Amino acid sequence: MMGVSSATVLVVDDDDDMRTVFTLSLGHVGYRVITASSSSEALRAAREEHPQAVVLDLSERAADGWEVVRRLKASPATSDIPVVMVIGWADLDYHKRDDNCAAYLPKPVRLEALCTAVDSAVRGLRS
Repeated sequence: MMGVSSATVLVVDDDDDMRTVFTLSLGHVGYRVITASSSSEALRAAREEHPQAVVLDLSERAADGWEVVRRLKASPATSDIPVVMVIGWADLDYHKRDDNCAAYLPKPVRLEALCTAVDSAVRGLRS
């Protein structure tokens, strides 16, 4: 797969298993992966590590995910970090109301699609 050498990706998911799957998949194609399990951890990690992309799971607490995107984009320190949003089928229409994400991936996420979306985000391409 592609993988942008040494690029850092922040994976945000409150589900330990999904964080592990995403971390292993992205690590396998050459990314350095850091993780967060909450909104506050995600915002702190984004400020401190300034990853080249964020993979954010829009979980049942959808407002938290959108608030993370809003705060990332509002801060001059993190506004340039592309976000790949993982969304449930019920949330598919949300992306029509928000143009702050580089990509939207419906659940269940195909790992190849995840890696492709992250590659595009890191390279500055919107999908």
